[in-house]
Amino acid sequence: MSMSSGRFDGKTVVVTGGSAGIGLQTARDLHAEGAFVHILGRSADKLASAKESLGGDSRVLVHRCDVSEEALVKKTFEVIEASSGKVYGLVNNAAINPSRNDILHTEYRDWSDTLDVNLTGAFNCSRAAARQMLELGRGSIVNIASVGGINAFRTRTAYNVSKFGLIGLTQSMAIDYAEMNIRVNAVCPGYARTELTAPLFEKMGKEKFEALVSAHAMRRLGRPEEISRAILFLLSEDASFITGVALPVDGGYLLKG
Repeated sequence: MSMSSGRFDGKTVVVTGGSAGIGLQTARDLHAEGAFVHILGRSADKLASAKESLGGDSRVLVHRCDVSEEALVKKTFEVIEASSGKVYGLVNNAAINPSRNDILHTEYRDWSDTLDVNLTGAFNCSRAAARQMLELGRGSIVNIASVGGINAFRTRTAYNVSKFGLIGLTQSMAIDYAEMNIRVNAVCPGYARTELTAPLFEKMGKEKFEALVSAHAMRRLGRPEEISRAILFLLSEDASFITGVALPVDGGYLLKG
């Protein structure tokens, strides 16, 4: 397949948690715009399926990597650099949400696992990417936070804290590396319908689901491609004067919260 013409022609971009949902859509859109896309995930089967869904192109590489493991992340980014060059872009999308409880009912293991993946994972990948970006002389990182990192969801203690922390990491890196031509921003999605969330919405029942939809000013849920477009904008040179921003992409959910 010949390289497409786009904003990311020849650039190496890493997407964590990129084997499904918003991450996979982002990888697909980056590939369409000419990037060498590296997808990180924990499931070999899902990674293989993701690569196949993108046509098995040589510009799409998949890596089995638990982002919470610092040494493994470091090694993976070394492999990435050797295969397609220094990293220009990073999308920290990997996340879990195992506990839907208040603090008294949140198991310590769930708390620890959530922070390990959602926050420490982004820390590990950002460190590995930033080293290459400094050598490259430019770079862009987009962290996938959540509207729950701006206004907390009820009974989502661990998840909320991880996303508040991710916005803090975004702002910290943005101020530290702005003069080095590295931009760091966050996208804060609202509720979007993906293959991962659709079963959850179905379990809610009609009444609760309709209430959720009505909580959005636009009276609908988001689509993965709508989130991806915001990610690619911030990642690209179209956003060359934007850093440290946490951008809600939520159909007006926060307006009604």
